[in-house]
Amino acid sequence: MPDPELPRSATEPEAVISGIVRSADPACERIDVAAVLQTVFRQRPQLRTLAEVLQARPELLTSGRPEGPRAIERLVRALREAGAEQLVLPRCGDCGRERPLTALGDGARICGACSNRRVARANPCVICGSTTLAGRDRSGRPRCRAHPPWGATDPAEELAKLIADSPFGVSPATAQQAIRSVERTRPGQLQLLWALEDTPGLLTGRGAEGPPRISALAKALIDRGAQGVVVPSCPFCQRTTDLKERRGGLRCCGSCWRKSKIATCADCERARPIGGRRFDGKPVCGTCRQRDTFNHRPCGVCGEMRLRKSRTGDGGVCAACRRFPTALCATCGARGPCYFASTDAPKCLPCSAKEREEAACVSCGKHRRVNNRTATGEPLCGNCGNRSKPCAGCGGIFRTSGRTPEGEPLCQTCWAKHPAARRPCAHCGSVERLYRHGRCAACARSADLRDVLSPPGGPVRPELEPVFQALLKPPPRIVLHWIHKVPARRAVLQALAKEHGPLTHEVLDRFAGAPTVEHLRAALVAAGALPARDEQLARLERWLAKTIARVSSAEERRILRNYTNWQPLRRLRRLPAGQPVTHGRAETVRVEIRNVARLLEWLHDGGTTLAACTQDQVDAWLSEGPTTRAAVRAFLLWTSRRGHSRPLTAPVISHYITARTIGKDQRWALVRHLVHDEQLQVADRAAGLLLLLFAQPVGRISRLTTEHIVDRGDTLALKLGRVPVEIPAPLDDLIRQLAKRRNGRAATVPLEEPKWLFHSIYPGQPMDPHTLGRRLKAIGVPSQLARHAALMDSASELPAFVISRLLGFHQSTGDNWTRKSQGFGADYAADISRR
Repeated sequence: MPDPELPRSATEPEAVISGIVRSADPACERIDVAAVLQTVFRQRPQLRTLAEVLQARPELLTSGRPEGPRAIERLVRALREAGAEQLVLPRCGDCGRERPLTALGDGARICGACSNRRVARANPCVICGSTTLAGRDRSGRPRCRAHPPWGATDPAEELAKLIADSPFGVSPATAQQAIRSVERTRPGQLQLLWALEDTPGLLTGRGAEGPPRISALAKALIDRGAQGVVVPSCPFCQRTTDLKERRGGLRCCGSCWRKSKIATCADCERARPIGGRRFDGKPVCGTCRQRDTFNHRPCGVCGEMRLRKSRTGDGGVCAACRRFPTALCATCGARGPCYFASTDAPKCLPCSAKEREEAACVSCGKHRRVNNRTATGEPLCGNCGNRSKPCAGCGGIFRTSGRTPEGEPLCQTCWAKHPAARRPCAHCGSVERLYRHGRCAACARSADLRDVLSPPGGPVRPELEPVFQALLKPPPRIVLHWIHKVPARRAVLQALAKEHGPLTHEVLDRFAGAPTVEHLRAALVAAGALPARDEQLARLERWLAKTIARVSSAEERRILRNYTNWQPLRRLRRLPAGQPVTHGRAETVRVEIRNVARLLEWLHDGGTTLAACTQDQVDAWLSEGPTTRAAVRAFLLWTSRRGHSRPLTAPVISHYITARTIGKDQRWALVRHLVHDEQLQVADRAAGLLLLLFAQPVGRISRLTTEHIVDRGDTLALKLGRVPVEIPAPLDDLIRQLAKRRNGRAATVPLEEPKWLFHSIYPGQPMDPHTLGRRLKAIGVPSQLARHAALMDSASELPAFVISRLLGFHQSTGDNWTRKSQGFGADYAADISRR
């Protein structure tokens, strides 16, 4: 909002100039005067001065008088090219012609030719009185072209002789070559000659006392093998750099020159280097100049009133919206946003930050990069410059992330909740906390997704459009985190942009080594960009291909491949619809095939083959290792039936279920622990109670959804079988909590009903049973032993028909557990004591 105390020519110079121009020439109504002003005048102070002059004397646009600033001539010339009819260019005050009026004489603007004639007439040659000024002699008197200051000599040759006579070890020709590479004009060469004659030590360390070209001359001589030449350093900070400024009669660097211009800031009243001036002409420091709304302009990207940091075709952009062109950094070799991208030596933003000035911090004393300064200009590192302060919102001591309109500091958490952090998006107009460049997170997500899914120099492939639409469904900031904070996922998306054809599971399988591919695959499946598939079965198939390839014999590899395809894989592929391959089933196949491969490898090392193997050799191999080697039984029986080997067999691995259980007292102790320990996670407590009370396997628990819940308000039932079973307290409240909230990264994709009660870390998928079993084991619940105990207890008290209808088991399963539970009460204690 404009400051009411300032004139309109200072706050809205474009509007003032546009109104005066249209009043002076009606033809300018058709012209976009604001666009012309933006093209012609790059500095806002020029517009303010022009608006102030035209407010006082609007007739300068049509009178042609050579008065006022040159900005009037530039404005009239640009408007006439755009179609103005009644505006008149100012004429030269001496010759009266329409020329660029670059000089000022006797209060009127004059052209460059008239200015040169005035200068020549005011400086006649001291020898002949001619007005053809060519330079000045050593005393500063004017000399004409017929009598130049260097006379009949070549100043470069004289200077080269002077340098060659010094003990630098360079010849006159080499010295002359260095001089001409640094200074090509004779007046400049003459100035260097006079400076070295007056101060012979300019090339040996006293270069700060001479002209600026001394530094370049010293470097050129050193490059050509000169010995003893010293590049001059700043006499104040002792740094070897370009000495382009003058301070106290000596040449100095720009930093030391700015330190000499320290004054009291009119706003903060601290002694700081002058960063600019207010409208009233008083000096202000750089920080106050950036905060002063008088210097703010609307950003061309976000539309906010801020200090512009760079100019674009649409005006300018603030520091937050400033974008750098992409190039290959000459320092680190990485491609990214760079300074000096159009030159031969681009420099990326991290490399530029590393080269920032370093000094000893006055607060902590460590030598670090200077990020802030004290009121007196002393350096501070980033940690000391942004000290923790009391937050106005929560009262905690934190670093300031934002400020209220009253200027009170806020921590990161409070700033995210404060209304001042929410602003309208420049793209969609939604009012929220903006993400970048005046855009909300959703708009930034769309732009960044198209950028990462596009090949270099091209648009997004049509085959990847479903992927783009799928990644628009998760929350915007999560997708932005994937793109900018997870390099592995960004690399996969960029690789997909360079592929050909549609995205399939097989394409993603090429990146199976990347740690985030499975999460990305799950997100695409949940959003509909990829069809669902059994990932446990797919991982098992890839593992089998690698394991079978380890078998050395081609014939035995063929036999093992045929066995896996027609036996274990066939059983897994023929599972009922909706029943995926669990980790336990896949692990059973892995144990079997791993042992088969070890048996074939053992036979090969012993100099025999599967066809020649005997039962004695199989027994010897079984006796040398663990009991899990007996898992090769199915493979040996299959090869025996099909004639691939002699009749071979292995013992059956027996499972004594009644011995693999826990006691009643331990089971109920676990139940009490899960009921009363509120520090445990809700999912772990609910899963453990379902296992201990209702004998549900972890595979079935993990796949429970909200459709299994029958909530009657005062009671809650769960559809574990054909008849819903009533859930006691407090398990019913735990299940309600699971139904209301969504945990983990699975919530990154909005899913339709039903919802999984136990979410996986992968979007749209339930928790893996193996993972759930490990979580229960971590809190002291052995899933298999506890389930056996719950089944044994239920079968001893309820008929098998009731168990099958309530708990979801088959009738035959209930009958088996009922038979196993007979005598469970009397013999159980003796069995426990024996164990």
